[in-house]
Amino acid sequence: MFEDINILLIWVAAFVSTASPGPATLAIAGALMTAGRTYGLALVEGVTTGSWIWSIAAALGLGAVMLASA
Repeated sequence: MFEDINILLIWVAAFVSTASPGPATLAIAGALMTAGRTYGLALVEGVTTGSWIWSIAAALGLGAVMLASA
């Protein structure tokens, strides 16, 4: 079932979506300026972890839908 999934493409898409600026970037910049480096880095780790989990879950769900419809 998972041999048809291109994991490299999923990793690249997840990296691009994580690295692109958005509301999280503003939140991180604000946290770094107001609360300091430790709090800002903790927020960075949380946002990155959440983004990766979301990306992997979406990719696996989309892969399951594509396999079911084939």
